[in-house]
Amino acid sequence: MGRTTTDVQPTPTAPEPPKSQAPAPLHPEIHSVVKLTIAHAHKIYFSGPLVRLIEREADGQRPTKDEGWIDVWAQLGGTTLSIWDMKEIQEASKQGREVPPTYVNVMDAVRPCYFSTKTYLDDFFSLFKS
Repeated sequence: MGRTTTDVQPTPTAPEPPKSQAPAPLHPEIHSVVKLTIAHAHKIYFSGPLVRLIEREADGQRPTKDEGWIDVWAQLGGTTLSIWDMKEIQEASKQGREVPPTYVNVMDAVRPCYFSTKTYLDDFFSLFKS
């Protein structure tokens, strides 16, 4: 749709597993559920360019500065969405530094997107983040 991406992309990172001591033995019936949950948390489901529009801040108010649609690089690993602003990545790359992402836990944050026309759009989604 006329959007281009740059060759500068963040390095994909999977969420780190928590460090702990030896786990307690699991009951055989729950072992497969725990194994699946751990695998889900470390799987990368998406990594690539997106465009983002911030309609509301965490407090429910409209942003003081309307930036419109901005290019971002996003990675969904498990239930964590990591988002990097592409302009910040390009500026940091020129200075030889890295930009930390913004993290969003999408477990309960995603909802269908309806615009003022009440039309449901499959290729859009909304995130509520506080």
